[in-house]
Amino acid sequence: MSGRWHYVDGVLAESTIDNGDGTATHTIYNADGSVASTETVPGLPVAEVTPDPLHQLAQAIVNATSLDDVKPAAQAILTDGDQ
Repeated sequence: MSGRWHYVDGVLAESTIDNGDGTATHTIYNADGSVASTETVPGLPVAEVTPDPLHQLAQAIVNATSLDDVKPAAQAILTDGDQ
């Protein structure tokens, strides 16, 4: 998640937090820091997630019925390091 925060005179006035699912949460704060309003902002781009090779290897090991089931995931990690 990422976000933006806007301060007025050192006090948080607004925040917008990207939820990572194509929406964000925009919150406006009162001067005392309490929440004045919150709204969902739709229509944001969703970032593509790059598969983690180590996670893929772990999944291959969990689902393996033989060593041959693990070899493609292990090979992907070895060849990725050569780039």
